[in-house]
Amino acid sequence: MAKRMMLSSLVLMLCVSAAFSLPLDLASSSSWGMANAGLSLDYESDSFLANPALLGQDKDKDTSFLASFRYQDALVASNYTLSPFATRLENPVADWSLSFISGNLAFSIQNRNSLEDRQIYSNASDYTGKRKTLFQFDWAISRSVFSFGVTARAVATSERSLVTIMDDRIFLDYFVETAVGRYEAVDDVSSVTFGVGILLDYEWFKMGVVSDQLAYGSAEQSLVISVDSLLKTLDWGFSFSSATYDGSNQLHLLKFQGALDFVNLGSDQDRQLRLGLSAKLQLLPTWSVNLQMGYSEDKPTPSDLLKVSLAQGSQTLALNAQFDTVKVSIGCSWPTAWYSKTPTSERAVLLLGATLIL
Repeated sequence: MAKRMMLSSLVLMLCVSAAFSLPLDLASSSSWGMANAGLSLDYESDSFLANPALLGQDKDKDTSFLASFRYQDALVASNYTLSPFATRLENPVADWSLSFISGNLAFSIQNRNSLEDRQIYSNASDYTGKRKTLFQFDWAISRSVFSFGVTARAVATSERSLVTIMDDRIFLDYFVETAVGRYEAVDDVSSVTFGVGILLDYEWFKMGVVSDQLAYGSAEQSLVISVDSLLKTLDWGFSFSSATYDGSNQLHLLKFQGALDFVNLGSDQDRQLRLGLSAKLQLLPTWSVNLQMGYSEDKPTPSDLLKVSLAQGSQTLALNAQFDTVKVSIGCSWPTAWYSKTPTSERAVLLLGATLIL
């Protein structure tokens, strides 16, 4: 019994991270439950990660630091046994993010470790390890209902060809191999990009337009300003949000938010529709419980934008609870191909975690 409790505690320690999207996802740390929708929605102090123009808003100007942690893995029944109790890793992804905010300026750092291409043996599993580190600068200016922002991102990528995780010391091996083990730089994948964002803000209704790659470069290529890249990474979205306070400045018990985004409009490989809804129970200004639902779908051709194809979609569900400066979350996503009984290689994913807001 004691051994089972110890293993359960270790699982929770590994999962000290939120069901959050992080800067490498180009989304707010609080938007995962809404399928990363929110180009024009101010979820949290780090909403500028999706659209730098959101930095121009007056909300949460007193927030100066935000730290997010995340662990996620695919849910595969064969990886978990009760007698004896054991758990194994399928395709784990662990990352942390720090954001420093001062007025209309922000600086963010993120590190992400992922294990892929699992090879299973009798007492161990081998993976290919990948690590990405991102540095991001954002700045915005606001005039009346309009805001304009710019962002600069530098991403460094490294790999490790062989990562071995033994079944009898899975947590120790995972920590050593991902946090201590040596990774080799991959120069042709590392990059520098510059993007822009625009926001139209009418309080309850907002609209945002973003391009993540107005200019880009890499270790093997000089900086290029490309209209083609701008169009391929062009995002458009709008959102609605009910009021936080009533006319007498009293906190509403419930707050509702919704967002609809069309992402990478010019790219047949990465074009997506993202839709999210949120209902928040506001107990105090910094104490709340938030239920989020989201849906995302790949759109290979422009004519698919207004069509629904469950075979290419994914649904998310998350529950967030904020206690003053600490937020904890649990979330899950699954392919909507299950609804139509369409064969798919996609799996359900579980995320757990926390964030700190100062």
